[in-house]
Amino acid sequence: MKVLITGGAGFIGAFVSRALVDRGDTVVLYDDMNSFLYPAELKEVRLSHLFPQQSERPRLVVGNVLDSQLLNTVFTEEKFDTVLHFAALANPARSLESAQEYTLVNVLGTVNVLEAASVHEIPRFIFAGSSSVYNDEQTPFKEDMWPLLPRSPYGASKASAEAFCAMWHELHGLPMTVLRFFSVYGPWGRPDMAPAVFARQILNDEPLYVTEGRKRDLTYIDDVVAGVMAATQRQFAFEIFNIGRGEPQSLHELVAALSRAAHKTPRIEAREAPEGELTITYANIDKAREMLGYNPKVSLAEGAQRLMDWMKTQP
Repeated sequence: MKVLITGGAGFIGAFVSRALVDRGDTVVLYDDMNSFLYPAELKEVRLSHLFPQQSERPRLVVGNVLDSQLLNTVFTEEKFDTVLHFAALANPARSLESAQEYTLVNVLGTVNVLEAASVHEIPRFIFAGSSSVYNDEQTPFKEDMWPLLPRSPYGASKASAEAFCAMWHELHGLPMTVLRFFSVYGPWGRPDMAPAVFARQILNDEPLYVTEGRKRDLTYIDDVVAGVMAATQRQFAFEIFNIGRGEPQSLHELVAALSRAAHKTPRIEAREAPEGELTITYANIDKAREMLGYNPKVSLAEGAQRLMDWMKTQP
């Protein structure tokens, strides 16, 4: 199988690419290597860690999903069997200040990839959705909940991109699978997310600013990769799946797990909830269990230990 991963140097994309290569697939990564949320150097180091043998490393095309001409060139050259469209601007809080940029990249960028996929008659298209398309009042989140009422420009951009995915399936018959990811964490993960931020602050004996009453469906990277890999082995006309753990944990439980892993006592200070932040994310994963065979295995305690062990090795 030949697979394109947009956003392929990102956290999830890079780990999925490693799993695909291990399975024997040919992989092409498409990424603009931006420094929007964290230094681009982390992407390069992440890939180097996952592919220590240069001969195994997938081809990396450095380009933006807004560049429709480059996308079409890559699609023409490579003849893909499956497209994983993971490229997006993330972080709901950051989107409050950059709504136009998030809309441009996450919506128009998705349309560009969809257009290329339909022109080249891609047999399987998998879109990286987000738990941010839901609203607190919809817990536990189920895939058929409607209407979607996101609370941030990021969530709105992902919901809009999903709508275009559904439209492209209806108009062009593009086989479509949407995977809504929930708070993915682990080694080599995004440094702007709570697990990494808290772990770093605990190790550095810094105060932790924690919002009261917040819960997150924290999902370890290995489980997410397993969900994606399962989706690449199945053919659907159009389906949406939650890829979470199905067990929301409070931020205080996350801090406690990380503190135990570090053998340290944290200094916690309360903070006001940021505007647009969800109170809870909570995935109902019954559909993914039944149709993908998805079965998350890594507990918060184990995931926190793995993350902390890795953080201790970082400069």
